[in-house]
Amino acid sequence: MKYARFLIVLLVISVTCYGFSFQDSPPLKNQEEAKLKTLLKVLQRRLDQGRLLSNVSAAQIGFSFVSGGGTAQSKYVSGTVASGVLDLQSNTPVKTTSRFLTGSIGKTFVSALSLLLVQEGRLNLDDKIEKWLGSEQWFSKLPNAHTITFRMLLNHSSGIENHVDTDSFQRQMLKSGSHNIRYEELIGYVLNKKPLFPAGTGYNYADTNYILAGMIIEKVTSKPLYDSINEKLIKPNKLDHTIPSDGVTLPDVVTGYMDAKPVIVDGKFRINPQWEWAGGGFASTAEDIARWGALLYSGDVLNSTSMEQMFSSTTTGEGATYGLGTMITRSKWGRSYGHDGEFPGYLSDMRYYTKYKLAVCVLVSSDENPSVNNFLTNAADDFAGIIINATANRELSQVDQEKMQKFAEGWLDLIYAGRYDESWEQLADSLKTRYAKDRWKEVMKGTLDGSGKLQSRKMKLITYADVDAKTVLVDFDTTFSKTTIKSETVTIEVNKGDLKVKAFSRH
Repeated sequence: MKYARFLIVLLVISVTCYGFSFQDSPPLKNQEEAKLKTLLKVLQRRLDQGRLLSNVSAAQIGFSFVSGGGTAQSKYVSGTVASGVLDLQSNTPVKTTSRFLTGSIGKTFVSALSLLLVQEGRLNLDDKIEKWLGSEQWFSKLPNAHTITFRMLLNHSSGIENHVDTDSFQRQMLKSGSHNIRYEELIGYVLNKKPLFPAGTGYNYADTNYILAGMIIEKVTSKPLYDSINEKLIKPNKLDHTIPSDGVTLPDVVTGYMDAKPVIVDGKFRINPQWEWAGGGFASTAEDIARWGALLYSGDVLNSTSMEQMFSSTTTGEGATYGLGTMITRSKWGRSYGHDGEFPGYLSDMRYYTKYKLAVCVLVSSDENPSVNNFLTNAADDFAGIIINATANRELSQVDQEKMQKFAEGWLDLIYAGRYDESWEQLADSLKTRYAKDRWKEVMKGTLDGSGKLQSRKMKLITYADVDAKTVLVDFDTTFSKTTIKSETVTIEVNKGDLKVKAFSRH
């Protein structure tokens, strides 16, 4: 659920907590368990640093990865670290079992339930929604009412405006904090409005689509939406810390902050999470959400046909990276599936890295602001890199790490000194084929212009980027005088001891 942006600046103290579990997995050997404990300490240190730098009062990182063979009988190793306090007044340490509102990550539950109903023959993705909602008095006033299919709701191609973005909704949301809303009221914010585009021809992310989907699911099942999700998804998968965010009082939820003010006062939310419902609608822990991501995207929840549907887009542009309740992205660790989320005072991101069968979830108690956005932009990928490196069967030795760091720093010194021809000579063949020497100079000058003076560069992470140990990622925390760039990544190709630059990115 997306809302107006508020600036938040918090003074926080450092409080930490971590733990891991082998839920449904066979006992690990002592050596493996020791490796996981070391991993958690590294994650804890990095989370503490990231949280303090971004002025966040509380944060959790959860992970879950397949420890078996990747079949329906796969077993998972999960872990989590927590940093910060439950609220700034009490300074009570946040726990790994403390809950955060997870925002639109809840759409993954709605989408998965929908596909389970398709598998059971109770729902058809390409049926018009008029089949279920046509008798509602308001239906004819819905934009594109008679041409929208259920699939279009799940992939945001209905052409309906997002009710959350309307001024009237946001005014009412802030005014009526203790009021439980009827979901038909949410639909009312978009009635009698012109469609953004003909149904199925474009993409516009809208919680309204999922409110409509939730209504349809309740008609199909004759049960409350939350009851069906609990029965089919939460209980069977032992997501014991995941609960509906269906009222102004929720147990064990970390206090978020909006406009530097707490969103929970005297145990009650100032803005009622119940208004989110099928657009998000859950409070959970980072470990539970990571486990859910691993289970869902590894294929343990849905059959292969449903998974193909979930990962298929029917539109272009931004919509090409959104399937059915799933964001599809390319990262430094390859293709990932997942979703992010936002509720006033809370931000979240969950990703599943297909190549490594690894899910990572990041939860923070803050609204959007530049420092938090910078942390969240790279957090899932950065923590995934730490986990991949720590759990792989090969690691870079200290000598090799120093060698990679020296090579990467030397190459960066060349490009920032304007010695583009020399930097080109150190490129891998794949980059040289893509960029001739004169073209390389032009591209790099355009990339670096306006950065200003290098103020600092600090090693962040050195790790293998592939299972064959032929590619190494070298990440730096970097600051410049005239740009918001905060990090640089040099990807190094290793060929029989010879090092070449395979890729370079700035974030």
